[in-house]
Amino acid sequence: MSIRSMGRRSVPAPKRSVLAPLAGLMLAAASPALAEPPPRAEGPSMAGGAAGLGPFFDALRELKTGRRQAPVQILQIGDSHTAADHIASGVRARLQARFGEGGRGVLPPGVPFKGYSPRQIDVAQSDGWTLEPSFPLAANGAGFGLSGWRLTSTRAGASVTMSADPEALFDKAVVCAVAQPNAGPLTIRAGDSRTEVSLGAESAQPVCRSIPLGGLKNKLELSAPSGPVTLLSFGAWRSEGGVSLSNLGVIGSQLYDFAARDDRILKAELSTYAPDLIILAFGTNEGFRPQFDPASYEALVKAQIRRLKRMAPGAAILLLGPPDANMVRPDIPEDGVHDLNLNCGPLTPDETANYAQLVEAKSPALARWYPPPALAPVREAQRRAAAAEGAAFWDWSQRMGGACAAHRLSRPGVGLVRGDHVHFTGDGGDMIAAMLTKDLLDAYDAKRGGG
Repeated sequence: MSIRSMGRRSVPAPKRSVLAPLAGLMLAAASPALAEPPPRAEGPSMAGGAAGLGPFFDALRELKTGRRQAPVQILQIGDSHTAADHIASGVRARLQARFGEGGRGVLPPGVPFKGYSPRQIDVAQSDGWTLEPSFPLAANGAGFGLSGWRLTSTRAGASVTMSADPEALFDKAVVCAVAQPNAGPLTIRAGDSRTEVSLGAESAQPVCRSIPLGGLKNKLELSAPSGPVTLLSFGAWRSEGGVSLSNLGVIGSQLYDFAARDDRILKAELSTYAPDLIILAFGTNEGFRPQFDPASYEALVKAQIRRLKRMAPGAAILLLGPPDANMVRPDIPEDGVHDLNLNCGPLTPDETANYAQLVEAKSPALARWYPPPALAPVREAQRRAAAAEGAAFWDWSQRMGGACAAHRLSRPGVGLVRGDHVHFTGDGGDMIAAMLTKDLLDAYDAKRGGG
């Protein structure tokens, strides 16, 4: 059986993504109007359903009191906001400052996209690999796991190397790959430790291996000495104490993409990585879809929460509602020229009801920035699904300032959101990280009495 058919799920194919690759995005020219000050990290908490975070808070408390030795693991899965590591890295650093360093966590195989720049580590990839993304779904179908990527060697000696900064030293490595007929072995090196994993099998199946390394290391090498090797994900941790936060994002992806990934691969990875908290961070791309059905999307979100609970029964689940993002009337180029000096205002109820006709008529009323019509319905569908399934929900949009916050945060002198009114700059990502971490820790302190 081909790995592509393992656990294949049928879901609607997502539309073309609005989230472009992060590398090379330029801050478009903006209005010279005075910018409003950005939100402050000490604002009101927007975390809903904090009771659903109980298992995660328990794990943190046990870590602080010495009743737990294994690191507390957070796994974030999402789109380019997750892939960029701007936000995840800030949450990671803040949690590790309080609870200790537990390692860098799970990573996609190799270098998944141009401009890939994970914090705390460097990843290098030799020639001799073929990379496949899970998005667009129609072109790739099933056969993917948590990372949303597959990396297959095409020549003997192809390698992937991870080098860790001091705060990400590790003494345990984990590799998840595809065992299948005619597969070659995988060699794992770290310092004086060398392990070879056989990947030959009668039929395609996911395989995850944990490798103790006998002391802290700063470099990990995965190589394919002979025969093809297909990597799904890998990771590095400290075996005792601290927190790790893994960010696994695919640029342009939607929850539909995650729903189509292989159950057998996901189950093998989740059983091995054993996260204490799973963060789902989708919704921006869905918000730009020209056709959106809130009821079917809410059902999809509920189904994915239940799916994760089945596969990772000990994990808490947190949904990050999509942040505010803005667009202009589709025929107006977002080039820093035609959209220059445009104001921002949310669509009125009449504009929302008659949006398609107004766009077709090139209505002057839409010659402005505004949140896309489906973005708020996506967010509310996620909120309802989280409440119904006992998951926590964080209102990212409200926390950053509500509708048109992306426009305000992109103004000159602010520069926290890029000129596309979607992606965050490094400073903007750190601002969001400070808010999210504060809200999580406030809820933790309220539930568990600090520590």
